[in-house]
Amino acid sequence: MMIWKFKKASVLKVVLLLVCLGGCASNKVSNDPFKTRLYVGNYDDVWLAALKSLNDYPLRVSNKDSGRIITENVNGPYNELLFTYPGPLEQPERFRYSLKLSFAKLASEKSNQSLVRVRVIKELEQYQDFYTGWLSYPSDGIEEKVLLYRIQQILEMEKALAKAIEKRSQQKK
Repeated sequence: MMIWKFKKASVLKVVLLLVCLGGCASNKVSNDPFKTRLYVGNYDDVWLAALKSLNDYPLRVSNKDSGRIITENVNGPYNELLFTYPGPLEQPERFRYSLKLSFAKLASEKSNQSLVRVRVIKELEQYQDFYTGWLSYPSDGIEEKVLLYRIQQILEMEKALAKAIEKRSQQKK
C-alpha cells in the first residue's frame, strides 16, 4: 500500500512538472531585424500598394527609383491608427520607431514572372534616462507582418477591380 502511494505521488509530480514546463513554453520568436515577402506583379503596382498601406504614417523618404520608403519617427511602440495592440501597454511615450521599406525587382526562373521583394525593418527605440538617451529595442514583428499583409490585400483588391472593370466593358460591347 505504501509503495502505491509513493508511485502515485511520483507520477503526479512528473505530470505537474510536464504541465508546468509545457505551459511556460512560448512561440519561437524570430530575432530577424526585418520581415520579407515576395509579391507577384510589377514593381509599380507593388510600390503603389505599399504607399497605400502606409497611409497612416508620416513619410520622410519615398524614392521609387532607389526602392526606399522611410517613415518619420512615430511615438509609442505601435501605430494606434494601424491596429489596437491586444495587451496593456505601459508607458508608450517612452518608445518611438520608424519603418524602413526596401524594394527589389526580381524575376522567377521557372515562370519568368516579375516578382518584387519587400523588406520591412522597424527601428524601435526605448528611452532609458537623461544620460543614456534612446536605446535600440527589439521588435516583436507584429506591425511588420500586418503591413506586408496589407500590401498583399491591396494588390488582390486592385486585381479584382481590374477584372470587374474589364468584364463590365466586355458586356457593354
